[in-house]
Amino acid sequence: MMIVLLVDFLIVAVLLTADLVSKYYAASMLGDDSTYVAIKKVLSFRYQQNTGAAFGMFHDARVFLCVFVGIVLLALVCFMGYHIVKKKYREKGGIFLHVCMSMIVAGGLGNLIDRIAFGYVRDFIDYTVVYTLFKRHFAICNLADVYLTIGVILVACYLIWLIAKEGKKGKTVKQVAADKEVSQAPQEANPTHPEEQSKDD
Repeated sequence: MMIVLLVDFLIVAVLLTADLVSKYYAASMLGDDSTYVAIKKVLSFRYQQNTGAAFGMFHDARVFLCVFVGIVLLALVCFMGYHIVKKKYREKGGIFLHVCMSMIVAGGLGNLIDRIAFGYVRDFIDYTVVYTLFKRHFAICNLADVYLTIGVILVACYLIWLIAKEGKKGKTVKQVAADKEVSQAPQEANPTHPEEQSKDD
């Protein structure tokens, strides 16, 4: 149990540190106007201060976002603690789910710290490949957003797999029960054939 707790803590700590360090260097080295092209027409680094949520939603809603994200993170941490206490991490997929939720917690904490400390989130990752392919600008993000996106997608995939597995298991149980009922049902006596009855007469 302690090992799982330690692994969760280490994942959050490492990812959160990487996010905050990358934001620091992006803010100090890129500035407001400069752009660094990492891969031409694919990936660039351009510093931007985002006072809202993802894709510019909830613009200038600092207090609401801090409270909302704080509540969500607290709920996630409580769920992870419950998962550990009940030793559900021993079930198939349990450790995978913990890793995914640790990524979500790290991402949420990274952006929450920015909002509390600065009043905005420091973004710098610009996926220029989206404009190259679709002629549309994609929202600039940071490592915390990447953690959140990957974590949420993996959790969603896990839940879909789990639901499909439980549905298949339920069908199998019902089929076994039906087959058992059929095998245990008393067989009806074979009726006398009309021709045989006429001969007896």
